[in-house]
Amino acid sequence: MYTSYWGLTEPPFENVPSQDLFYESPQHEEALVRMVYAVEHKKGLAVLTGEVGSGKTTISRVLYDYLDNDGFEVITIVNPTLTPVDFYRAILSQLGETIVEDSKAILLNRLTERLKQNASNDINTILIIDEAHLIKDHVILEELRMMLNLQYNGEFLITLVIMGQPDLATNLASMKPLKERIAIRYDLKPLSFNDTARYVVYRLKQCGAQRGIFTRAALDPLFKHSKGIPLKIKNICERSLLIGMMKNARTVTGSIVLEAVKDIEY
Repeated sequence: MYTSYWGLTEPPFENVPSQDLFYESPQHEEALVRMVYAVEHKKGLAVLTGEVGSGKTTISRVLYDYLDNDGFEVITIVNPTLTPVDFYRAILSQLGETIVEDSKAILLNRLTERLKQNASNDINTILIIDEAHLIKDHVILEELRMMLNLQYNGEFLITLVIMGQPDLATNLASMKPLKERIAIRYDLKPLSFNDTARYVVYRLKQCGAQRGIFTRAALDPLFKHSKGIPLKIKNICERSLLIGMMKNARTVTGSIVLEAVKDIEY
């Protein structure tokens, strides 16, 4: 609705993760580099934590795109609240296997054979689990630990990349045998004030902005109320552009941002 008014080619602050609009802040770049290092060097288990809206899912999608080549086979699970049998069935299904069995032992054996086949063909198998903080059942955490016991020629047959909110770290801490297997970890922090400003400008430019839209004075309330969380930044900016258009404003000012914040009721 407001894109043509602001001279944009597409909405810059849609409330969905987008690898095309991925802004590599220092912390997001480090998180991605750590995850890439873990999978390329078969480190077994990598853990990424961060608050809601901090950018974990976007990083997982950028990672998936990076690994989308013949040297990797990537499995993604976004709803990890499964029984062990359904967990293995979901993995095998994404590997293209036809599943009729309901026995965990048989499913695990089939998975092991498939992972060995991949390894013999120099294919690195990656399992990315998003929203992993939702895993409350230690049974699934135990299955993850057991998967790390699957090795071939001295290397892990599968690399696990698990991402979730800060509760994930607490859940892992309660299961010491799995916690001790973590090779790479990173806690994704909010953006700084300067990176919040760069984030806004980057997304606007990527969507066709030819001039400054948010004033310098608008950035102070934006950072204050978003606390540097990308999801909140997007929500406030999107509402600000809408309100600015309705006011026939030339730029988004601090007062427009405050009105947007009030409208969203953060």
